[in-house]
Amino acid sequence: MSLSAKGRRKIVVRGQTYIWYVALDDDSPYLILNIFSDDKYLLLSCPLHSGTEYLISKGRVFQNKETDGLWNRYLLPFQLPDIITPECVERLIVWAVEGKDAVRISINDVPL
Repeated sequence: MSLSAKGRRKIVVRGQTYIWYVALDDDSPYLILNIFSDDKYLLLSCPLHSGTEYLISKGRVFQNKETDGLWNRYLLPFQLPDIITPECVERLIVWAVEGKDAVRISINDVPL
């Protein structure tokens, strides 16, 4: 089953196609940047303007390692801009795929 790309933006990073979009979260007051690979191995969500810069990995891989498939939160090592651009999305993807030593945090460490 594929994820819909209708009304969403495509970006190709290092030969892999990803879909990204920003949407209001159903469970919080935050806008969420969502990124997923077309093969669904990389699934990322990033709350915007939440006070703590972090990313949620929901896919099967993160930083070239297989994951447990649970929602794992990691501190971002850089600030996100106020306006999300393709360059920002590419930077997040490269960090999530090729980065190392991400700092994992618990849900208690981030605002809800």
